[in-house]
Formats: sequence, structure tokens, C-alpha cells
Amino acid sequence: MNPDTSPFKLIECFLEKIILENEDYIVGLSIGQEIYGASLNSYDGMMLTFVDSGCGANPHINIIHQLLLKFKESAGFTLERVIIEAKYGDVFYCRLHWKHKKQDIYNITGLGDALILQALSDVYN
Repeated sequence: MNPDTSPFKLIECFLEKIILENEDYIVGLSIGQEIYGASLNSYDGMMLTFVDSGCGANPHINIIHQLLLKFKESAGFTLERVIIEAKYGDVFYCRLHWKHKKQDIYNITGLGDALILQALSDVYN
């Protein structure tokens, strides 16, 4: 992790709701008593809805996010947390924090994939 980010405070947030409006998805993320909205593309919104509704627990065909998570977990990785780091234009940048033995590993991804992987990690653990 970049040492320049160490002075920043991490604020815990939770996925509260997924809203489909026309063909756009909006996720409601709660931080304390406030709920903030962030838009997702149709594919990410649909996959997140699939997982959040409980359908991701025992599907007959795995989605790509399930394959990745199962592969990482079989190799000894655990998804510790997802960090929403920045927003530039309409893109949210997130960091996946994986633990492997005593090593911390980070990957950068978009908000949709990060929320889907976090939701699946919660289902499997």
C-alpha cells in the first residue's frame, strides 16, 4: 500500500440498496446515518443484483466473479476488504485488499466489480 495514503482515515460503508431506474443501476451506500448513491453500468448492476438477492450462493453456472473468487480462495487468498479510493469523472476506483499467508496484496478495480466480489466473499464466508 502506498505510504502516502496512510494518513487517510478509512470510513466503513455498507451496501444498502440497489435501484434500477430505466436501464441504469444506482447503489445506495450507507456511511453512518447518510446514504450516498453511485451509478453502475447495466452489467455490473445486474450481476450485483444477482449476488445480493441470494442467487449467487448456489448457482448452477458460476459467473466470472465467482470463478475468480473461488480460484483465489483455493490458492490461499482471502478478500479482507474493499476500499473505495477515488472518483474521477464517472469512474470509481477501488482497491481490493487480499491476504495471502502473511502478505498483503492489492488490486485496483472499478466499483461494480469490487462490490460484487465483496458481496460474494460475504456469501462464502
